[in-house]
Amino acid sequence: MDVWSLGDVCKELRQEVAAEVRSAPGRRWRSSADLRSKVVSYARVCREGGEPVGDIAERLGLVESTLARWLRAERSTGRGSFRQVAIMAAGDAAETEGAAPLCLVTPRGYRVEGLDPRTLAFLLRVVE
Repeated sequence: MDVWSLGDVCKELRQEVAAEVRSAPGRRWRSSADLRSKVVSYARVCREGGEPVGDIAERLGLVESTLARWLRAERSTGRGSFRQVAIMAAGDAAETEGAAPLCLVTPRGYRVEGLDPRTLAFLLRVVE
């Protein structure tokens, strides 16, 4: 399973932003919806840690006002952000069901341990 750090995600997003900007030389740049969604999700995680929008925008190679506008637009439409999940085959789930209990860690760092799959699924729906 690939586990990406925020630094890895930032580096990847910065490269994607730069590639899109280069693809439109001499014209006003318009981001793809896919890239905008990924940037907003990344920025939300950083903002929950108390980081200023200007610092996040600078790190991604964006203008602060652009990132702030994207964040406002996402908030007003109510669209969610990405959530990290692990997917395993049905056979694997049956084998681990009696083993170790599951754990939920929220983006803000709250940790709930000792969950069974049904309770975890319920909490994920509530947290969303």
